[in-house]
Amino acid sequence: MWGEHTESAMSPPITRRHLAVTSLALAAAAGGWWWSRAPEPRIGGPFALLDGKGNPVSDRDFRGRFLLVYFGYTFCPDVCPTALGKLSSVLDRLDKAQLDQLAVVFISVDPQRDHGARLSEYGSAFHPLITGLTGPREQIDAVAKAYGARYRIAGDTSRDDYAIDHTSVVYVMNRDGAFVTQFTHNATPEAMLAKLQAVLK
Repeated sequence: MWGEHTESAMSPPITRRHLAVTSLALAAAAGGWWWSRAPEPRIGGPFALLDGKGNPVSDRDFRGRFLLVYFGYTFCPDVCPTALGKLSSVLDRLDKAQLDQLAVVFISVDPQRDHGARLSEYGSAFHPLITGLTGPREQIDAVAKAYGARYRIAGDTSRDDYAIDHTSVVYVMNRDGAFVTQFTHNATPEAMLAKLQAVLK
């Protein structure tokens, strides 16, 4: 078992080399050297989706601005309105110079129902800065996987009243598209505002 040490009468003599190797092993275990750690999962990556008018939109269109990304769907009865409502209240507290540094995308995981005017108007109903995006299922799955977001369709998709269970997280990416931080819909607007203002400084 790790951490246990037994020495029999037949053990070879301890040399300086043994002591050096043992010291390195103990230091690595105690200090948590980087090569002993599991790599952290990467969040984010390139995407190619469509807006409500069918225009192609990619992650590169937002370079130079901080990008906030949220996955959901317009028929969501509670989680999406809660998250986007809080986010909207945060955006309302930012000044123009701060808003000019931001872009926000609402990525719908429900392309069957979310398209056209419905998709375009959903995000902007919460705040003019929020752009609705979606696309073919394989593209949605690719970007969701890249961000570590999950969703599961619950119900019969031949009907129009099915629900979708999904991750409710706002991902914050920097001007180069790299992950900075995130917050969930359970975060208070005050906490979200403080975290976002710290990023924008």
